[in-house]
Amino acid sequence: MPTQRWAPGTQCMTKCENSRPKPGELAFRKGDMVTILEACEDKSWYRAKHHGSGQEGLLAAAALRQREALSTDPKLSLMPWFHGKISGQEAIQQLQPPEDGLFLVRESARHPGDYVLCVSFGRDVIHYRVLHRDGHLTIDEAVCFCNLMDMVELAGYSTCSI
Repeated sequence: MPTQRWAPGTQCMTKCENSRPKPGELAFRKGDMVTILEACEDKSWYRAKHHGSGQEGLLAAAALRQREALSTDPKLSLMPWFHGKISGQEAIQQLQPPEDGLFLVRESARHPGDYVLCVSFGRDVIHYRVLHRDGHLTIDEAVCFCNLMDMVELAGYSTCSI
């Protein structure tokens, strides 16, 4: 059970899988995103909405961890490599003609609140989801950064921008 009660609207990630839910329970996989709709009278349960399926149902508090919030830095909009809410296809179009190391960062369409690093390599554009781990950002969990600007500056990506 969490030490704090989550308010409606709190976004959480699932820590495990429930592929065979009982009636009224929510089906989910490890790492799925849900939004708390309400806390149940039994303090160890919540009613939540699954971001992927749109389904609503009950799930145990022990199966959840609160999603770490990203604080949006107003300086991001000033960065030539930050393109905000664009799709993966739009990112590919922005990175044409292909040039190794050309990149941009965008907000994820599939995972609201997350970011995606899109890098041109060869004839392809590779999309890396930026993960939130213990208050830091990472792509591969080997190296962590405090914020997107540090990630771009310290990771040694080409400073080419569109």
